Amino acid sequence: MHPQQDLPTFKSGTCRKKSHDTRSWRHVQADLVQRTGLDKEETSLTPTRHLVLVNLRGNSERGEYFIDGRRKSFVPRKPGAILFIPEGCNWRGWEAGASTAAYLSLSVEPSFVELLRSGLPAGTAAPLAPDLGFEDPIILHAARGIGAEIGLRSPLSTPLVEAYAVTIFAQLMRRQSHVRTERRGGLASSSLNRVIETIDDDPSADLSLADLAKLAGLSIPHFCRAFRQTLGCPPHAFIVKRRIDKAKDCLQSTEAALTEVALTCGFSSSSHFSNVFRREVGVTPLEYRRSWRIH
Repeated sequence: MHPQQDLPTFKSGTCRKKSHDTRSWRHVQADLVQRTGLDKEETSLTPTRHLVLVNLRGNSERGEYFIDGRRKSFVPRKPGAILFIPEGCNWRGWEAGASTAAYLSLSVEPSFVELLRSGLPAGTAAPLAPDLGFEDPIILHAARGIGAEIGLRSPLSTPLVEAYAVTIFAQLMRRQSHVRTERRGGLASSSLNRVIETIDDDPSADLSLADLAKLAGLSIPHFCRAFRQTLGCPPHAFIVKRRIDKAKDCLQSTEAALTEVALTCGFSSSSHFSNVFRREVGVTPLEYRRSWRIH
């Protein structure tokens, strides 16, 4: 095992209890942090290594973020959400949400990522840019794989962790090559928070575009354009995504029948729920529940 890297503390705030497990390999460090009694958390850092942060427990419901001094829209996050901060980017702001939370941070040496990039054809990989809240099952699976190695002392941990890290950054490069990382003309952070809070307050509510546009103080066409520019998808697709997120929470933390989960999360029936869930997540709700409990 290699010595722990001297990384800055990037989340600070009062809490009743905290546990912190860490391990370093050649190019990768993993930190598993669990806290209870949380209030508002402050974030401030400029990492010297690439940082991947995975939310494992607890919702992040509201906040404000800045990257290199520029305000970025805050998107509420639930377990499974991922943030990426490239080395050298200044990330600061605050967030608040669940009183109990856990996250896994992975810090990776830039030279390791550049070696991966150098083996690709010219122009294949877009420059890495910050992304402050997204879901990706490939990255999530690889990150959990690294997290599982923290408590192991196998001689094969290092090559396995580095293989997982290659998977994470190859997928990040692929994602970012298809996404505009700088969106202009989007929703103001305050308007976005109001819209998302309304959607999340009652996932089963039948919200119209007129309802959401009114919350943002915009016409329907202007709202739809600004919403897509900010979040990369139309409002209806985002509502479906939030309902799926709520369903994931129910499947992870309760024994509720699928019909109950479906109705609670805004789906008309268990069959409709199962079809949409499989289309969005890639597995059925029951398969998702079983796989989550294995981890």
